[in-house]
Amino acid sequence: MGDGGVVSGGAWEELPTVLTVACEGGGSVGVTMESQQVEVAAFSVDCPAGTAGVGSVTMEAGVVRPGSFSVAVDASTESLRWALTVTQPE
Repeated sequence: MGDGGVVSGGAWEELPTVLTVACEGGGSVGVTMESQQVEVAAFSVDCPAGTAGVGSVTMEAGVVRPGSFSVAVDASTESLRWALTVTQPE
């Protein structure tokens, strides 16, 4: 709930990367992703009350560099609930 994010120890640069965020509660979230301290994605998701809002971005192979990455979620209110996934489909 509220502001937060995740940090990962690794990504593979030879696969595309998909970042998906879902949220609920009335408001919105701003999402940013950094790879090796460089911003690689930024978007916002509307978070309706009573149902889920979903936003996603797909980055081509090589955009997310090998090694650590982070995702930050900036919620418009502390009562917003959110979840995220980062996948690298083969």
